[in-house]
Amino acid sequence: MLQLMQQHRERVGKPLLYVGMIDSKSKIPNAEERNLLSHLLSEGRNFCEVAHLVIEGSELQNSLQRVIISGMIIVTRTYDGFLSVHKNVDSVAADLQKRLGKDPAPIIRKARELGLAT
Repeated sequence: MLQLMQQHRERVGKPLLYVGMIDSKSKIPNAEERNLLSHLLSEGRNFCEVAHLVIEGSELQNSLQRVIISGMIIVTRTYDGFLSVHKNVDSVAADLQKRLGKDPAPIIRKARELGLAT
């Protein structure tokens, strides 16, 4: 994943905008997966301007995941605006529009068509 980020960063010539989607039915990551995600987040800073993590769903598990990640940002003192946690992809649209300088609706629509977002 990091190699792909680096390649895309070099291709576009500027930092990427990362939007990660976690389906509402995804299981909670185990210790190894959490370490890999933490590594991706820290190293991804080299290639991305911002990272939006969308954890979809309204179940207790989904809400807890959002709260835990938001809490980890505070505890680790990494609340520098790089990572933000969202309940749905629509809540990312305003920031994407500001950073892209254009309407992100076609990108969000395509993500939904491909089953990447609900």
